[in-house]
Amino acid sequence: MSENNSSFSNESMDLLISEWKKLENIINQAFENFEKLSMQEIIEAYYQVINVTSLVKFLRQKFNVENTTENKRFFVRIIEIEKYIDEKFNTNFHPLIMSYLEKLIENSKKNLKNMTKNQGNKTKEEVENQAKIFEKLRQMMSTKEFVNQYHRGLKN
Repeated sequence: MSENNSSFSNESMDLLISEWKKLENIINQAFENFEKLSMQEIIEAYYQVINVTSLVKFLRQKFNVENTTENKRFFVRIIEIEKYIDEKFNTNFHPLIMSYLEKLIENSKKNLKNMTKNQGNKTKEEVENQAKIFEKLRQMMSTKEFVNQYHRGLKN
């Protein structure tokens, strides 16, 4: 392997490890407080797993050409990362988030339904509160659609 390829290999490995560590950190923090996750934090977790998965696919193809000891070590790391994503994210985190989003959306819809029952004279504050709940519901539903797209990708 030439020095340029070796340098690319090392930089690629460093990038992959860096992105994987970010993903591990996001997932570990999310598991501790998943009921306090914002929609933005959920989206960031999914973007990071998509990022790492895409990087793994690219590097798997790139280093599949030469059968060197360095590439074998690289593939061991790739397999380790793929296993982590499958077990920790796809099998544990993802279903937890899907269920969490469904509960949040259902509760938000119930709150809005209860608010609309009292259609009498509403104060400005009540109207603003209802608008905020509608906006949060829209964000939750948008996040759930994003998560569902990821889920559909898992099935394919």
